[in-house]
Amino acid sequence: MEKMANSIASDIDREVLWGMLTGIGWTRVMVPRLIDNEHAIDITYWLEDNCKHPFERNGRDFIFESQQDANWFTLRWMS
Repeated sequence: MEKMANSIASDIDREVLWGMLTGIGWTRVMVPRLIDNEHAIDITYWLEDNCKHPFERNGRDFIFESQQDANWFTLRWMS
């Protein structure tokens, strides 16, 4: 029960923080679905190699400080 409560609290905290970040100009992007584990790993490597500014990730949900990083991510993974 405690583990579940902590997980829910963490999700709520992240949503509040990400809401504040989008309020100051960060860009949130949700990938429709991950094809498989290799797809998720490819995205992780791409983020490390290509993003020039801070970003956060939670599963298929991403938030980028840089609009340009978000645009490149969208072009690469959503087309």
